[in-house]
Formats: sequence, structure tokens, C-alpha cells
Amino acid sequence: MIVVGFLGWRAARLRWRSYVAIGALVALTAGVSMFAIAGARRTESSYPRLLQAAKASTMTVTDFGAFDPKVNTTIAKLPGVVKSRTFVAFELFELVHGAPDFGRAFEADGSKDGEFFDQDRFTPTVGRRPDPSRFDEVAVNELAAAKFGYHVGQRLRLGTYNVPPTDVTFFARPPPPQLTMTATVVGIGAFPDEVVQDEGDRLPRMLLTPAYTHRAMAFATYGSEGLVLARGDQDVPALQRRISAAVPPGGVTFRATSVDELHGLRAIRPISVALGVFGGITGLAAIVLVAQAIGRAIRSQREQRSVLRAIGASPLTITGSALLAPVIALCCGALLAVALAIALSPLMPVGPVRRVETSPGPNVDATVLVLGGLVFFVVSLVAAAGYAVFDRPGSGRSVTGTPRRPWTSGAISAPLRPAGVIGLQFAMDRGEADAPLRMRSVMAGVAIAVTVLVGTAVFGASLVNLVDHPELYGWTGQLVLFAGNGYGNIPIPVAHGVLDRDHSVLAWSGAYFGHGSVDGADVPLLGMDPRSAVVPPVTSGRFLGSRTDAVLGGATAAQLHKRVGDTVTLSGPDGPHRLTIVGISTLPTIGLVHAAHTSLGEGMIVAHQLVPGYDRDITGQQSGDLGPRAIFIRYRPDTALRREQARLGSATAPLFGLGGIDVLAIQLPAEITSSQSVTHLPLELASGLGLAMVLSLVLALRGTVRGRRSDFAVLRAIGFTGRQLVSSVSWLAATTVVVGLLIGVPLGVVLGRTAWQLFAEQMYVVDSPTVPVLVLLGVGVGAIVLTLIVATTTGARARRSDVAAALRVG
Repeated sequence: MIVVGFLGWRAARLRWRSYVAIGALVALTAGVSMFAIAGARRTESSYPRLLQAAKASTMTVTDFGAFDPKVNTTIAKLPGVVKSRTFVAFELFELVHGAPDFGRAFEADGSKDGEFFDQDRFTPTVGRRPDPSRFDEVAVNELAAAKFGYHVGQRLRLGTYNVPPTDVTFFARPPPPQLTMTATVVGIGAFPDEVVQDEGDRLPRMLLTPAYTHRAMAFATYGSEGLVLARGDQDVPALQRRISAAVPPGGVTFRATSVDELHGLRAIRPISVALGVFGGITGLAAIVLVAQAIGRAIRSQREQRSVLRAIGASPLTITGSALLAPVIALCCGALLAVALAIALSPLMPVGPVRRVETSPGPNVDATVLVLGGLVFFVVSLVAAAGYAVFDRPGSGRSVTGTPRRPWTSGAISAPLRPAGVIGLQFAMDRGEADAPLRMRSVMAGVAIAVTVLVGTAVFGASLVNLVDHPELYGWTGQLVLFAGNGYGNIPIPVAHGVLDRDHSVLAWSGAYFGHGSVDGADVPLLGMDPRSAVVPPVTSGRFLGSRTDAVLGGATAAQLHKRVGDTVTLSGPDGPHRLTIVGISTLPTIGLVHAAHTSLGEGMIVAHQLVPGYDRDITGQQSGDLGPRAIFIRYRPDTALRREQARLGSATAPLFGLGGIDVLAIQLPAEITSSQSVTHLPLELASGLGLAMVLSLVLALRGTVRGRRSDFAVLRAIGFTGRQLVSSVSWLAATTVVVGLLIGVPLGVVLGRTAWQLFAEQMYVVDSPTVPVLVLLGVGVGAIVLTLIVATTTGARARRSDVAAALRVG
């Protein structure tokens, strides 16, 4: 053992730079791999952990009629309900000179009995939650703070109004407020249902305390009740039926938290899957690169091991002396990798939940760090042992002095100068059987690294392309007229008067929102005229042709196990409707706020007459066809959309009395907003692997110069200048990288496109992968230029070598 330790220490001392570089390579590659995998797990669990910390309800029941405490109590006492908390909404406005400021409109949510405080808890990102016993403390969500400039500590003069839903004069001639107060903003944050949220659901919101709600209860407009059920989601369908039978007909809507959670997970999962896949591939590439580096280091000690064998050392002693330094490098590198993964862990999770992460800061994922570090160490150690045994003198696996015929074609080397010919042969030819370096293994490592880099670039470019092209995620128009948060109506004559006179408008189509039972499943509905000109993109089949047709979202079709040509039954107040599925679509994210609505792959398009409630006003009263809830507008390509949006807003401002009409740009689904926030992540992670590839190449070139010192000495002896020696090393390095690029780039494109197709399937968007040709050219040119810089630096070692000493050793 002492002999093994001494010999191993001597080998490590002679090649200490190589082993330090191997430790650094292990730390960098394994650290990035474990960081990505641990980050994927943390990101995947971030939203469920948030809901658990917020004590989320199982489902929410919202009644947009006048709030009735008796109905609220009736629902709370239904079988299966374990806990009930309610918030009520108020017509609350900031007062400027005693008058309401309609330019700062927000939803005012007053907790009646602890909602948002001990259930569905509001999560502050700045400041704190209001004191429930203080009526003059409020909190606002992040959108309100960003839109209106609210900040913690700000004092607001607020007025509460008593406005019937049918009052069309309020915005023109507002009466004095029923209740006023001066409130302090004590917190800015997020409600649980808006952390992972479709852009169409985003509203400026203000949280009011139970103390305030008790004072202003007489002026409440509507209520929303959060319910915790005994058996969770199992009780939701039965409770929906009981509520529908127990409460008067009207504007009652349901929203299951599990649906929001599924939606949130679907928005987050592609990110976490991409992180996990990248981490796994990086781990495999790391093992290959590290194993190659260890093999080069062990082969460089062959002469010393031959001496040991000549003086009678046992095979075990020889192998042990060769393994000691690599084992130390692996141990140190693995420990540094764990430290690096922990140090980088505060960067996770990524995505929308990061701002309200329940456990921010460093994260020690013992499963990944212990298991990942152990697997990496053991596999690398096995590879090192294999190299040591295979390359042991006298093992019978190497035959010294047997030249092998070069397989480099003379046609390739003929046009080159001598320095280029030598460099090309060093890179491509097998040379002597016991040659201490096999550049083909380096080419394989470069090819693997390039494959991951290019695959990541293709995936990242496809992600950016998706975010930049709304038609890929359900929008074929550019602006939307949206009435009363989806509950109001836009009279068709008014729409014709405003839009038909606008020469920039190419086409427009109305849309109705609702939900219905489709083969027993509650499905959000988008009602449109079969003759509509602006419709969501159909990925297979066609759009509606009649009232008996239906177009399903991809996720809903998968849930119902349906495809084009099948039939479904839509149950409604006027009887069941048998519909034929004529198309599959990715649907726009828009609909009733605070209720289930269509989104990526979720929902069904039907003729608008089949949408329950299409002929009812905001109070639930039947009033005939009042007009669509929204209008999708497509403009000419050269239209200045910002200016058009402002102009259309001015034209529709007089329609506030009809419930308020907003002019919206494309409404991004939660999946797109999540993806939008991490478009930079793939290339940032791939840069770590790129750095590892450069480090591995440096080690390989150093090994080349050391292992072929006798070859370089011969070249010097026959007249090669120092410049020609550097040129040979440059040709060797460039050839290695070019071969790696020729293999890795096509494989990377295939990998990136395949990964993107899987991603698009999970997102239910139109599959449109993008190959960034300029980026790939940049990767190739950059790799070659960087390689030549490294080769020039490394080649100086061959230039400075002692010819006599090298020939004597050779």
C-alpha cells in the first residue's frame, strides 16, 4: 500500500496540472448536470408546494348575481363540504378630488371570513398581508402595483359605491360614495389563482380585510366561495349538481382548483422536463469527457509503469499506482460539483412560481446530489479502472512497435503543406498501436458536446418562434374587443358601426363563452358562427360547417379519447345535442374571468346558439341574443396596432354602461408566459457544457504534445520550424473539432427538433420547429476560432521542447 501511495503521489506530482484540470472538469460538468436535474425537480414541485402552503380550496363557486348570505350558508352546509371561506366584491375606486378615478379600475376583493388569509392565502412578495382586524389596511397584486404605481406604505383615499348591475349611468354621472376611508398599502403580492395564470385572467386586484368587509357588506356586488371537500376532487361533480339544484338559476360558475393545478403544472412541466433532459444529457456527456481525460492521463504514464513492471512490481501495484491520482481528482471534483450545484440552486425554480417560492435560497436535494454524485463517481472510476487494466504493460492488449497503415487518404493530404499533412495524420491516423493518445475519442467527445449545444440552440429558437407567433397558440387576429371581463355583451349593430368603417380591419368575428357537459365531462365552450372569418387554427380536420359540428381542443380530445369523425353529446338546458367532431384545434386563451375557459388544447368550439347562457345578460336574465362577449379582429399587415388599439378604445369608451368594453392585445396563456420567461435558459445552461468541451480539448491537446514529443522532436530534427510545429498542432485541433462538428451538428438538429415536437405535443400548440442557421454557423465558426487559439497556445510547448532529450526518451 505504501508503495502504491508513493508511486501514485509521484505520478500525480509529475502531472499535477492534468489532474487539477480533470477535477475542474468533473466539478463543472457534473455540477451543471446535478444543478439542472435538481432544478427540474424543484421547478416541477413549485406550484403544488405553493398551493399546499396557501391552503388552497378544492373548488370555487362564484355567483355573479347579487350576493346572498343565505345562499352562501346553504352551500357551506352541503354534504361533503369540510371548510368554506368567502370573498365578496365591491365597487371600490380610488378617489381623486372626491370623484372615482376610473382610469385606476381594479377588482376589490373583501375577505368575509378569512378567505385569502387562512385559506387560499395571499402571498406577499413585498411587505406583508394586511391585519384582518384593521379595516384601513390593504394589499394589492403585482399587476395593480405595476399598472398604477402602488407601493408599500402608500396612503389611498378609497370610496365604496352601491351600483346595481343594470345601472348604465354610473360611469357618466357617478353618485357620492356610500363609504370612504383612507387605507395604507401594506403589501404587494399574488393570489394563489394568479401565480400561474393566463394573461386573460389578469386583473388589477386589491385585498380588503374582514374588518372592512363587515363594515361594507351591504354594498357587496357578488361573492365567490372557496370550498374544501372531504374527498377532494372526487366530490366535485356531485357537489356541482347539489349546488345547481340548491341555488336559484343565474350566473353561478364553478372552478376546480385541480384544474388550475393541472393547468399550472402543464405550464411548468415543459420547463422542468427540458431542464431534466438537459441535465441527463449533460451528465452523460460529462462522463464521456471525464473518462477520456482520465484515459489520456493514465496512458501518458505508460513509460513509468513499464519501468515498474521491469523491476518486478505486481500487476495490482501497477494498476493501483495508476488509479490513485485519478481517484483523488474524481473525489475532489465530485465534492466541488456538489458544492457548485448547491451554490447555483438559488437560481431555481425557474418560471412564474419563482417570485413566490415557498422555500427560496439554497436547496440541498439529497436524492440528486448523493445519488448523482455517487453514480458519476462510480461510473468514472470504473472507466478509469478499465483504462488502467487495459493499458497495463504486459496485459497482452497492447503490441509495441507494430506500425499500422495510415488510413488518411493521400487525396486529402496532397494539396496541403507538410505542416498540414502532419497535423491531419496526427488527428486521423491510427499510427502506432501503443500511441499514447487516440484523438478519435476526443472527436467523439466533441461530437457529443456539439450535439447537445446544437440541440439546445434548435430548441431555444423554436421556443422563441412560438412566443413570437400567436397563430401557433390559438390567435389568428391581433386585437380583441372584450366585454365586461367576458360576462358583458357587444351589440352587433355597434360592432358594425365601429369596425366596418375602419379600412385597416380585414375581418372580425364574434365569440361567446360558457361551459357545458360533454360526454359527462365539464368542458369550457367557445361559441362562434360557422361562417366566422377569424377563427382559431385547426391542426387537423376543418372548422365548423353547421350547428351539428364541433371542434375539440387537443387536450380535451385526449381526455375524452376522441378524434376527428367521432361524435360527442353536449348536454344543456334545451336538451342534449349530438355533435360530430370535424376538427382538432389549439384554442385561444380567453373567456369568463374567475371561471373555466378555453386555453391551449382545452375546450370545444360549437355554434354559439349551443353555448348555455349566450342569450342572457350579466344578471342572468334571458334577453335574447345581446351580441357576442368578445370580437376577434384581424388587421392588415402594415397596421400600427398600438395606435389602432388606442383609437378603438376611444371609439368604444361610450359603451362602458354595457358592462365595460376593453380593447385587448393577444392574451398569452400561462404556458406561453412561463416559456417566455425562460427563453434564455437553454443557451445559458448549454454554455456550461461548451466550457467543459473547451477544457476537455485543452487537456487533449496538452496530451497530444506530451504523447508525441518524440514525433515533434523528429520533425524539429529534419528541419521543421517552430511555426510549422504550431501549425501542425493547429491542424490537428481543427481537424478534431471539424469532425466533431460534422457529426454533432446534424445529430443536434435531429435532437432539438425531436425535443421540440415532444414539447409542442405537451403544450398543445402548432408544431413548428425552427433551425437557427445563423446561430449554428456562429457555433461552428466560434468553435473553430476558439480551437485555433487554444492550439496556438498549446503548440508553443512543442516549439519549446528539447529535441535531444525527447529523442533520447523516445
